[in-house]
Formats: sequence, C-alpha cells, structure tokens
Amino acid sequence: MNKKLLLNGCSFGKSWPLSKSFIDTLGCSAGINISKIATGFQRTCRSTIEWIAQNGDPGFVIIPITFSHRIEIPAAQCSKFDNIDGNWIPVQQNGTIPHDAYDRKRNFVPRVDQENMKRLYQTYHKLVYNTAGHVDKIFTEIILLSAFFESRNIPYLMFDMCNDFDEKMVLRHPHINKVKLLTENNKLVKIFDFCGNKYMQSLIDPNSTHFNYHHAPEQYLELEKYLIDYMKQNNLIV
Repeated sequence: MNKKLLLNGCSFGKSWPLSKSFIDTLGCSAGINISKIATGFQRTCRSTIEWIAQNGDPGFVIIPITFSHRIEIPAAQCSKFDNIDGNWIPVQQNGTIPHDAYDRKRNFVPRVDQENMKRLYQTYHKLVYNTAGHVDKIFTEIILLSAFFESRNIPYLMFDMCNDFDEKMVLRHPHINKVKLLTENNKLVKIFDFCGNKYMQSLIDPNSTHFNYHHAPEQYLELEKYLIDYMKQNNLIV
C-alpha cells in the first residue's frame, strides 16, 4: 500500500499534525500536508489540483475549508517560483501580504506597488457590503472542487474550519440556491452545523465565543476522532 493522504488548507491545516492512526484509518500509508499559512480557498482549489496533476491521485483528500474572504494574486518574481504555488501570493482581508507565506522583499515583482495593491483590496472589501458575496463564491468553489474529486473517483472529505457559516444569512439571499448541492453531499461535513476550530475550542471552553486559534496537537486528535466517527456513520470508510 502506497496511498497518500493529502491535506490542504491554510495555517489551521498547516498546524495539523496528522496522526498515524488517522492516516491508517483512511487506508493510507503516509500523510502529505501542502497547507500554507494565510491562504484562501482559491489557493486550496488551485494547489490541490496542481499537486494531483504532478503526483497522481492520492488515496484520500482532507480539505479544512479556510476563510471565504481571502484571495491570492500572481505577483511573485519568476525566479522565485515553486512547483505548486508558482507566482501566486496570498492576500489577507486588509490587503497585506503575510510575511510567513513569502519573503515579500525578495519575491514580490518589483513593478507591483504593495501599498497600491493594499488600498485596492481594502476598497474592494468596502464594496462588498456584506458577506453573502464571499459565501456565494466559496460555495461555488467547494462544489467545483468536489466535482473534480468525483470525476477522478478520489475519496475526500471537506469541512468548514473557521467560517462558522450562518444559514439564516444565506437563506436571505435566494441567488445562493446552490446551498442544497452542499447539504446533499455527505462528503462535506454539515456545512451549517460544524466548524472545526469551533468544535476544538468547545472541548477546551464550552462557553467561549472566540474559536479561531491554532490549536494544540491534542485538540487535533479530538477533531480526527470526530471526523472518523462522521465518516463511519456516513459509510465513507469501513
């Protein structure tokens, strides 16, 4: 058996030390974590497909869905390409480029003015007057990535890691009817009822209203137990 478990997300995925028990339960021999800090779901979709194109189909894919508002831009210097992210650089909600994702002093294309880019993205967020647009976009991307996995018969599981999606808000926007495609897919953990970081924080402090922390390995073990139970209950694994 030489099947790989592929994990891809943002820093909450990067912080996840996949346990041997979790990898074994999913019928894999090793775990590959290509998560990158401060990145959005746009990067998750692109880099997952890129990794598979370069390495072949993994034995299983786990996708902890990151913040809906993040994007990436193709603005790194060509000399600093890597084989997964190329010239793509993540952009935070306030328009800043995370230091830990790239050394921006060396890797940013010189002709790109970072301050102008920052103001542009801040202006964009002012135009997006509520979160419905971000949610609509990421829901579409989730459906498309799911379809890619299904087309290649790749076993997978996705779950919200940090958004804590508000079902009432979504239902107020009838153009987001695609939500039923999400709720009908049991390979996507209950999109409105489960949030990975919130679940892990509830085990530490049930009364906490803040939950988007980088949790310790023991919390991730509890998350793995929850996901394994969910997959067994939904006949996704034996």
